[in-house]
Amino acid sequence: MISRIQVLVCVVFLLVAVVALAEEKGHTGGKSHIGEEGHTGEKGHMGLKFKEYPISEEFRHVVESTSQEDSILGKAGDYVVKKSDVDRMLAYYPQETQSRLQENPAEMQTLVKRMLEVKIIADVARKENFDQIPQIKKQLDYVADDFLSKEYLARVVSKNVTVSEADLKKYYDQNKKQLGVPEQVWARHILFKVDPAASEQEKNKARKRAEVVLKRAKGGEDFEKLARAYSDDESSKANGGDLGYFTRGRTVQGFEKVVFYTKPGEISDIVETRYGYHIIKVEDHVDARERSFEEMRYYIRDELQQQMVTFKVKEFIREATDNVGMQVYSDRIAGK
Repeated sequence: MISRIQVLVCVVFLLVAVVALAEEKGHTGGKSHIGEEGHTGEKGHMGLKFKEYPISEEFRHVVESTSQEDSILGKAGDYVVKKSDVDRMLAYYPQETQSRLQENPAEMQTLVKRMLEVKIIADVARKENFDQIPQIKKQLDYVADDFLSKEYLARVVSKNVTVSEADLKKYYDQNKKQLGVPEQVWARHILFKVDPAASEQEKNKARKRAEVVLKRAKGGEDFEKLARAYSDDESSKANGGDLGYFTRGRTVQGFEKVVFYTKPGEISDIVETRYGYHIIKVEDHVDARERSFEEMRYYIRDELQQQMVTFKVKEFIREATDNVGMQVYSDRIAGK
């Protein structure tokens, strides 16, 4: 007989596995030589790696079937994994993650195999009374309590949170400016990098290079090709110097001052910043505008619902902990 705690532990273990399985490949967003700060978009995989299994046509048919039947997707001895089991597992994840897995039969097959492996390993552990080791039992209790508390907060405490039409309109009126579309430009640039500690001779040399390329750009040569050939900004040169759309405050001051006053299709003169010398081409300029209430209705509803849920959960936790007299001994935690 499988205990509630054992089932919950298997669920939590599987949730961790699904995150690693569904996670997209990490990427590093190189620092552009116009921005105040770069960023790294790499995502960790928690050290978990999964073998890729070729998708069988039989399994593909099961996953892609539109039938409402609760199909058995895999089995290990008397234990089976049904479609409803997988759906229940995926329900804990954002819609984007659910869709990605549901649309990829190979990943779904790997997930089902992983669910079976977890069950097999857990059964081996129980047969050896591994779950009866005191430290393991305590951890199982914590995992079960953690899972149960989160589900209770989500399914009971946060239930039936609604936002009135009046509240939606009040929020819109009070935040109309912040909800609007900010002024933004789409630009390309060619950078001639100069070290801040460079000598005047080195700076002059870089500027002369920039002047030669500027003359060619204003003479009608393809700006993207020039950027690929001469730009020192490794994060944008492969894309023809493309910096995408950005708003005020996202670039260094000297660059911003020029780019927001250059008309679409025009090429700037040489612009000096702490990175060196830039030639800028503006592709598009979007003026700031207000968004209508109808445009923002669902965004505001979700925002206010989240705020109300957060408040409701905090109040519930405060009342529950006050009722039992919760105490945290900070001096003991600090080792004093």
